[in-house]
Amino acid sequence: MKKSLIALSVLAASGAALAQSSVTIYGRLDASVGSAKVGNITGGVGPVSNTQMFNSGLTSSRLGFRGVEDLGGGLKAIFAVESDLVVDAPSPTSLGNRAAFVGLAGGFGTVKLGRHDTSFDDIRDLMLSQNIWDSANFVPTEVTLANTGNGSVPAFQGVGQLADYGDRANNQIRYESPSFGGFSAGVSYGFGEATKPEKTDITAFNLRYKAGNLDVGYGYQENKAISAALVDTTREYNTLAAAYNFGSFRLSGGWNQVKNQAPRKSDTYTIGAMVPVGAMEFSLGYSTAKAKNPNGSTFEKGDAFSAGVLYNMSKRTRLYGLLTTGDIENSSGVKVRERDIYAVGVAHAF
Repeated sequence: MKKSLIALSVLAASGAALAQSSVTIYGRLDASVGSAKVGNITGGVGPVSNTQMFNSGLTSSRLGFRGVEDLGGGLKAIFAVESDLVVDAPSPTSLGNRAAFVGLAGGFGTVKLGRHDTSFDDIRDLMLSQNIWDSANFVPTEVTLANTGNGSVPAFQGVGQLADYGDRANNQIRYESPSFGGFSAGVSYGFGEATKPEKTDITAFNLRYKAGNLDVGYGYQENKAISAALVDTTREYNTLAAAYNFGSFRLSGGWNQVKNQAPRKSDTYTIGAMVPVGAMEFSLGYSTAKAKNPNGSTFEKGDAFSAGVLYNMSKRTRLYGLLTTGDIENSSGVKVRERDIYAVGVAHAF
């Protein structure tokens, strides 16, 4: 349950005048039981199915603190610290590994400094917003796009074996514009702080339009990666996404491209639907992708399908059942990787 507190009450005892600041404590806990069959297929033999408990099936488990102070004249100071929680097998977590920033917000927009989502991530989230509730494990793009593993599920190399963008950046400054007739923009820059001639900066921006039930946007991100030996493995990401609420159901989808310096590239197309029926919600998702060599020939392709059902026991507690299945083929049409997962679980937000 969200709680409004007097911010930094410990400091108040020392005479600090912080009566106009407030802090909200929030979080999510999510655990499920199911099976995962994730990995390479060699000589027609695929990975072994593993029955287990999962963390973060429907949504990512977390604990966070966010606050705001009214500075007057429409200006506000803002901050947040958010950390991952591991429900199935708790272990030490770095404080603020999901977000840790401080900033200012006003009529000019919002500026944040610290660790936070990149501007590109807003549009990727939009693409999946109505797709299996944007689950960290069960959206179909967890097959077509590479992932580093989530909540006890092994890492998986997507179509083209090109690393995905990374949704957060350290040492980042981010600006979010106000809305002008539904149009807005954002830009972020994460300082790599590598010793020259190495470069590891992350640059991103987005353009977005919201009007009524329509939400559409474009995002770009560059993950600069130049080694001390001047080997360039920089990757670029582009995405177009849209979502629309039809009332009786909601849709989201889009296109995503990742490209390296070869240049090899992988194009992914995704669509998802959400249908509320009383206290229940149903969702379907589909994603397909092709990866091409510099000469334009396809060297990998794959697709994935996901489905889920959710029952809202209350505004904060949900029961769910989810599954995703997909595989990747090489240029000869031989399956080389697969990712099949199902689980039933419970999620609670506070």
